[in-house]
Amino acid sequence: MCVALDYAKATHTALLCNGGGEYLRKPFPVWNSAEGIEFLLERVQAGCKKHGINPRHVFFGGEDAPSYALNFIHALRSRGWLVAAVNAFDAKKQRENMQASSDILDLLGIAKTLLNRRGNTSPAQTGIYRNLRNLVRHRRRLVHMRTEVSNRMHALVDQLFPGFLDEKKSGLVAFSGGSLWLMEDRFSARQIARRRTDGLVAGLQRYGVPHADQAVAKLKGLADQALGPASEYIDTLQMSLGQQVALYRCLSQNADQSEHEMAVLLAQTPGALLTTVRSIAVVLAAGVVAELGDPHAQRPVNNLCSYAGIVPRTKQTGGPEQDAKTGHVGKRANRILKDYVVQSGTLIGRQGPPELMADHHRRQSAGQHADFGIARRYLRLGMHLMRTGGIYLPPELRSDAATPEQRAAYYLQLWPRLTAKWRRVKALDAAFAPGNPLGQWRNMVEKLYGIKLPLTPTTGNGGDAENG
Repeated sequence: MCVALDYAKATHTALLCNGGGEYLRKPFPVWNSAEGIEFLLERVQAGCKKHGINPRHVFFGGEDAPSYALNFIHALRSRGWLVAAVNAFDAKKQRENMQASSDILDLLGIAKTLLNRRGNTSPAQTGIYRNLRNLVRHRRRLVHMRTEVSNRMHALVDQLFPGFLDEKKSGLVAFSGGSLWLMEDRFSARQIARRRTDGLVAGLQRYGVPHADQAVAKLKGLADQALGPASEYIDTLQMSLGQQVALYRCLSQNADQSEHEMAVLLAQTPGALLTTVRSIAVVLAAGVVAELGDPHAQRPVNNLCSYAGIVPRTKQTGGPEQDAKTGHVGKRANRILKDYVVQSGTLIGRQGPPELMADHHRRQSAGQHADFGIARRYLRLGMHLMRTGGIYLPPELRSDAATPEQRAAYYLQLWPRLTAKWRRVKALDAAFAPGNPLGQWRNMVEKLYGIKLPLTPTTGNGGDAENG
């Protein structure tokens, strides 16, 4: 039995039909409440009993759920029912009347799409993977908002103190703690030039600026040469900039907090093993895992590459003797997943494992889209790591000819970089907790190879946290 649902804020519309598309019950309203859930399930069970349908052969589906329908869908899933999502564009193409639109017509299009098996039951929508996806997307929006604020700050600084946000000219890293401290109050080329040198040096030292005296000398020299705005505009520009600085700090703090919580959730999933790949840190790994969901419930890798929008379209016509033509990459894809896997492919091509960097260079030399090619390899590699529970190993260490001493040496070399990635997001203890995948791997390696992998850095800062 197919139960098609057209979601609405107050009252959904439902339709029951069999696998052949025949009506079992005409469209009827369902309230968006707990009472509506009970009412719908009573109608479904009554239909199963009347038509001799096994309840295990019942599935629900509707268009990609808006926020007001998420609790309704979760209530169905929590009771063990399968709930699929269909693309609104696909459902529209299945409608009988393309000139008009109503709840009934939309419902018929949804039902036809579901019966044609065009629904999606992504495992990213349940359990810890749903929580991780919510956090990843929330942080992504915060970062976008912070970027918008920084662009507005650039426009204001270009008027108050041209050149200040250029590190080569001012000696300060743009949007660092010292840079924001200067911009939040009494900021203009004239005022910076008049401020006491010792006060500026002390302020920059509080924010960890190296060689603060040299930075202040460079800053004052730039201020003396800068062309500032007219005096009548300075007050309003400063007020606007001060508010933007406060907003930038708030967004940065919230993004950092979300990143930490995101790392704690990632540490509990097999996706934490992706951080063992050189150049892949917590943010990129969490982004990919959040969009893919449970690796053991996912589709084959080729389907995932298409879902991520990193494979070109192919078309073959004119008979079997005609070759297939390769077109452009399809626009219908999970764009967030595509963003994360292509970023990963780019970073791997620049500073990843040597064999993947060589493959990226080879693809570039051959005129191929190297980032997409390495992104596909990364997806295949990542799914293998998550499904098998292993970490990334170079090709020479995967063969039986590799000795325990060689593998132990690699683990000791990997360890500082790996811990630095998790230390940066303040989730080191969570990542290597005994019950989590990386913690289990660490305990196994220490026992099998007789080496120590300490959680506290022994020298320096514990390695480079890399990108991502």
